[in-house]
Amino acid sequence: MKKLALEDISQKLVQIIETQDSEKVRYWAKILDRQRDPLVTAEVFIRIRRHLSQKDQALDRWFQDIYFENYNPDVKDLWLDFVELCSLSVS
Repeated sequence: MKKLALEDISQKLVQIIETQDSEKVRYWAKILDRQRDPLVTAEVFIRIRRHLSQKDQALDRWFQDIYFENYNPDVKDLWLDFVELCSLSVS
């Protein structure tokens, strides 16, 4: 997928997250989580987190709580480590 498309998707998801509508965020988090290519999911997740962490740390934590609410804490930690490694190559 093109970088521009991933950036557009990320920005739209950030706008949804900023509404703090937990049902909408859960819905789109599940859609994101079901992507066939985990690297696409990771890149969108990275872009969302970069934007949120620069703008609002509390909102970033809220998003993470929603995104990982049905996951084991070890899986969450592994995913965040994976995303951190991937973020080195995402511009």
